[in-house]
Amino acid sequence: MIRLMSMLGAVLLVCRVAVVEAADPTWLDRWRDATVALGVVKQAKVMRLGKEVETRIFAVVGTAVLLGRQSAESGDRPPILITAKHVFSDPLKKWNPDTLRLRFAWFEGRAVEDYLGIEVPLMRDGKPLWMAHPNADIAGLELKINKADAGRENVATIPFSNFASANEIYEGAQVLVLGYPGAVGRTFWTRALVRGGTIAWVNPASPATERLVVDSLLFPGNSGGPVIKVPIGMGRMGGFEVGTIPRFLGIVSEGRTEQMPLTVDGKEIEIQGPAGKAAIVAGQHIGVAVIEPAAKVRELIELIK
Repeated sequence: MIRLMSMLGAVLLVCRVAVVEAADPTWLDRWRDATVALGVVKQAKVMRLGKEVETRIFAVVGTAVLLGRQSAESGDRPPILITAKHVFSDPLKKWNPDTLRLRFAWFEGRAVEDYLGIEVPLMRDGKPLWMAHPNADIAGLELKINKADAGRENVATIPFSNFASANEIYEGAQVLVLGYPGAVGRTFWTRALVRGGTIAWVNPASPATERLVVDSLLFPGNSGGPVIKVPIGMGRMGGFEVGTIPRFLGIVSEGRTEQMPLTVDGKEIEIQGPAGKAAIVAGQHIGVAVIEPAAKVRELIELIK
């Protein structure tokens, strides 16, 4: 009997720990909940009951972050959805959708073929509902959704008080990047991936207002995702950072690529074309990404207001 009671106690202890772990969110959960996937509906083949069937799925095209604001006159305002402008419009790729689909992080338990997200209109009467920053790869719009679409009473947002200041933007600072990279495949499109990195370069004259570069391997789909400065390691002046909070550094604009020739046994592969021989090249990500700073995001928010 004593042995049985000990075993039951161990089981109860394990169950209690499991419940505590599942119910105890981390600081990153708020940032993840404020990071949404933007996509379109596409036809794709999926496996169901051991058979391949064709169905509609949610396909990622970019990432966005929800930022909160308040107005003294009207109280709480709708969150502002911020993403890279080329997610909404890219003339070079002839990309100018009238609508996009949006998935919140808390719907991660539903596969991309089972839940297509909510429809977010981008155009009305041929005119965009969103606004672009005049000289940065940033776009935003007020996100007006009802409780039924959101699936909860309130959506998570990052407050403006979390925006980084100039003193918090320096080379070598540790960062985390949240996003939905299309390269990883649709199994992982339901929950934002977290990637680490460092600030690799800032403009020494104006670190807070100019584009910066982070050392982090990012792919298409990460565009528009938030970059977070984490308060760990050495600070700007070399001291250990204590008592600070995660800060919003900006959003991903693009992952840098380099055109590399394909080779076999050390020799470049060539094809014979109308103009003669030409090398076959492929774009290779070089491990850094360009970031539009939080200061530019704030400027756009002021324009939207």
